[in-house]
Amino acid sequence: MLPLSQLLSQIPILSSLLTPQTPFQHTNNNIPVTNVHHACPNPPSLSCPTSPPADSINTCCVNHPSGHFLQTQFWDTSPSLGPNTSWTIHGLWPDLCSGGFDQFCDAARSHSDIRGVLSRALNDSASDAQSVHELLDFMSTYWLAYDGNDENFWSHEWNKHGTCISTLEPSCYPERDSSTVMRHHHLDVLDYFVHTTSLYRTLDTFSILAEAGILPAHDKRYTLTELEGAVSSSKHGQPVTFRCNHRGELNEVWFHFSVMGSLRNSTPSHSASSTINNSDTSIFLNATTVRKHFIPAPPDGILSNCPRQGIKYLPKHSPSDPPAHSPTRTHSSTAPSSTSTSAPFTGKGDLEIHVLSDQSPSERKGCLIRHGEWYASGSCATFRSKRDVVDPGHAPLFSLSSSYSPCLVNPTTAKFECTKAASVQGIFSSSVEDEHVLAYRNQSIFYTDKIPGRFEKVDLYANDGDGQRDIQVEIHWVAV
Repeated sequence: MLPLSQLLSQIPILSSLLTPQTPFQHTNNNIPVTNVHHACPNPPSLSCPTSPPADSINTCCVNHPSGHFLQTQFWDTSPSLGPNTSWTIHGLWPDLCSGGFDQFCDAARSHSDIRGVLSRALNDSASDAQSVHELLDFMSTYWLAYDGNDENFWSHEWNKHGTCISTLEPSCYPERDSSTVMRHHHLDVLDYFVHTTSLYRTLDTFSILAEAGILPAHDKRYTLTELEGAVSSSKHGQPVTFRCNHRGELNEVWFHFSVMGSLRNSTPSHSASSTINNSDTSIFLNATTVRKHFIPAPPDGILSNCPRQGIKYLPKHSPSDPPAHSPTRTHSSTAPSSTSTSAPFTGKGDLEIHVLSDQSPSERKGCLIRHGEWYASGSCATFRSKRDVVDPGHAPLFSLSSSYSPCLVNPTTAKFECTKAASVQGIFSSSVEDEHVLAYRNQSIFYTDKIPGRFEKVDLYANDGDGQRDIQVEIHWVAV
């Protein structure tokens, strides 16, 4: 497979992205989109990076601004979920090309009845009914929620991530007569789930690791280099993000992609030239078609949080084995609780600053205030942390917001800030050594060039600015 840099050099990005139509506008807070359907250029264009100005990009043809896609998978052992020799689906996430991500982009397109929506998205012919049955059966086997409420999990993934894919905007689909529209509504939802499952079917993580001699076992330990080497030597050919829990147990992997063209028209029910499997009754895209759409890319955002060595890759219990520490599974209609309110970075808390001296934190030296600055004289601002992973028991990722606005690390300046001007929500994690310490891209050290004086506000950064910032600090969560 060609490196991404060579592939980009062969694609006429500028000429194919420039179109006269109105640009896409996100639908946050129910703001309607202004984009309209437009025939896409051939050959299609690749998302991330995009060179033209944002107002010149046809977002029905190119996924923008969320064009860096992650196909994420779980390895659950307690309780064991899914087949013993298969990882399971977490989701398909569109990240911003500049870093970070958007979420819940269109409340008007939220759904809680994914089974019903997928069934209604196809017409009532026997072949379409069989296809929906095939898709739902596959999801019920390989897309599983920790608490047993699978459909709530599917709804969460669509509502949070699927609604942020620009090429699946309803206005990007061609107009039809009223009777056809009634029979083919919710094609955006159908396309999201078809692409997610089809991509997953090309990424057999269990086999990729097994071919490198990495198999689940209670008495074996692996290094991060071994895991990374297994994927690099596979067909994927790009680094991935491995995630471990606080016990050093491997339990998640993120594959990263740019996308060639749009993610519409994946099924025969609404595509004149279907690209489905050779069997006309299959709902899934074949591997060749998937690889034309999804181009492997290096990771963005948070990197692997697993230890460098001693990683546990535990086996799943067989159906006859009693699972250890298995919670009671329910199928309630309510969303699962993400974590205990006593867990760090849950609910409301202060962000205290501790200056590092000889690699050890000293006494508290102030805290963050609502714009994200370090302030040593007054009281702390209250921040809200919201867990990002829908299922309990997985690597904790979360967002932070002050009373003023969402917080993030600015991708250009590396400054920690909470600003209304930001169009994205940052994502953070906690330190592997201490879950009360904030981490960004698995680094728990932040930098500044001075300690604030009385009533002075000082900025914090995620890097040392090429040696220009020589004071290192940690940011500690204190629940309130």
